[in-house]
Amino acid sequence: MTQNIDVADGAATLAELWERTVRAHPGNIAIVSDEETLTYTETNERANRLARLLIDRGAGPEHLVALALPRSVHMVVGVLAVAKADAAFLPIDVRYPAQRVHAMLADAAPTLLCTTSTAAATLPDDSATPRILLDSTELDALDGTDITDRRSSTANLAYVIYTSGSTGRPKGVAVTHAGLHGLAAVKVASLQVAPDSRVLQFMSPSFDAFLTELLGTFAAGAALVVPSGGTLVGEQLTEVLRHNTISHAVLPPAAAATITPSDVPGLRTLVLAGEACPPDLLARWAQGRRVINSYGPTEATVCASTSEPLDGKDEVTIGRPIPGVSIHILDDELRPIPRGEAGELYISAVGLARGYLGLPGRTAERFVANPFDDDGTRMYRTGDLAAWRPDGTIRFHGRLDNQVKLRGYRIELGEVEAVLGSHPDVGHAVAVVRPPHDTDAHLMAYVVPANGATPTPNQLREHAVRHLPGFMVPSTYTLIDAVPLTPNGKVDRAALPDPTVSAPRSVRPPRTPAEEWLCVIFRELFDDPTITVESNFYELGGTSIRAMDLIQRAQEQAGLKILPCAVVNHPTIETLAAAATPIVDGVKPALPRQRSATTAS
Repeated sequence: MTQNIDVADGAATLAELWERTVRAHPGNIAIVSDEETLTYTETNERANRLARLLIDRGAGPEHLVALALPRSVHMVVGVLAVAKADAAFLPIDVRYPAQRVHAMLADAAPTLLCTTSTAAATLPDDSATPRILLDSTELDALDGTDITDRRSSTANLAYVIYTSGSTGRPKGVAVTHAGLHGLAAVKVASLQVAPDSRVLQFMSPSFDAFLTELLGTFAAGAALVVPSGGTLVGEQLTEVLRHNTISHAVLPPAAAATITPSDVPGLRTLVLAGEACPPDLLARWAQGRRVINSYGPTEATVCASTSEPLDGKDEVTIGRPIPGVSIHILDDELRPIPRGEAGELYISAVGLARGYLGLPGRTAERFVANPFDDDGTRMYRTGDLAAWRPDGTIRFHGRLDNQVKLRGYRIELGEVEAVLGSHPDVGHAVAVVRPPHDTDAHLMAYVVPANGATPTPNQLREHAVRHLPGFMVPSTYTLIDAVPLTPNGKVDRAALPDPTVSAPRSVRPPRTPAEEWLCVIFRELFDDPTITVESNFYELGGTSIRAMDLIQRAQEQAGLKILPCAVVNHPTIETLAAAATPIVDGVKPALPRQRSATTAS
């Protein structure tokens, strides 16, 4: 039976929401991982012990605690513990480049950093933030009972999540507890989560939809399934859904596109979020299950609107505003746009973020006074183009600016351009996503060289990898003489030429079994028989989804272990084969004669 949570029940902090469920469902399973299963009582005790240590080390209201952890039980317990300590959490994706992690820590200045021995090895050495290792034994002896003298209110900071910034500097969105109770109520009701539900923890903790998974699960007394490993796509995602009997999941459309609905009959509810949903994808998934499309920026506490269950036959919309949220579609003078016409989407809600950490000017630009309310409330200017439909739902039309959504990640093209522009051989850089609004879209870079230089794609990629997370590293790098401009002097992205793929320096046959196998796998992935050992994964059109497919095929077909970071750092077959390791030391399956890789002519 679904647990009903009324938005009008009263505001509550994240810790209060969690502890209500612990009292109501103490023996229910709260977290399921590959290593352990914890009840709500056991999870609560573990979070209490960490919270006491955090308080002892200086955490409290308005203090940030960085959580540098992968998707794991440690991350979930860390979020709950920080909330119990009245502090705010700052998720750090340990897969990010060290320079980006350093910039985030320097900007946010957290009081403490929680990590594990393994994850700590990926962090920059120069951070002065005191660390707590969650896999140490110092937590075992601490008191596991609830902390009763908390001082936090819903007006206090709950978390800070960094999003891409147009100036080349990521910006931290500072969000309070005020909107979390309403978000929990909406997700439990719209997803029909019940105490016997099993919800997948799919999202990266650095992506705010992670909160949807936690709140939708824990507010209902359900079980959160936390699989280990990196990105979940294709057969790996299918196996996780089947093996763990997942009933509810929140997935970006790009991830949902990699699996077959009939292969996961136990998945009763699917929320598509993070990017525009193609109609054909919705039509595939809408048969025999509850499918919902949700919309919302980080600046509005994850979710601003959600659809009714969709049947895949009508136009895909982002639904209606959720309770406690007002959406306005306005023109340049903040006047309402007539129904059916497109305008900029503004959000007013109790859950609006405070703004951007340490960026008052940027905050004032995006969070503006609400002319439709006399109580001094604000609206968030999303930069999204939308229109009201006659039935009161909202049609999403895309972006007004250079911010894009790619496979669920929000990317400021200006940040990619600023990083590439910092290379000494680059005079001007332009980034673009093509084809737009497509689950197989690619981020592409166009570069005007500086002072007659001729930077190579590999040099530009290596520079981007040092400064940007993997999802922001362009797939291709094309040198151009000048940036095309529109008549009013703006960059004419539509006039940019087709990307160029660098020709291989030479055509030689594969020299090792690993190279032979990877030639076979690359040709299967990209349906291109001309691929050679010097072909570049990203120049061929590789994406993060295809990278996971490559890794899985290399393991199953060739007995090769390839780490996700290796695909980014060693994108050619030649270099990737050298970085791959046999799953069984010294043993690789022989290449089948009928599939033998031959030199392209």
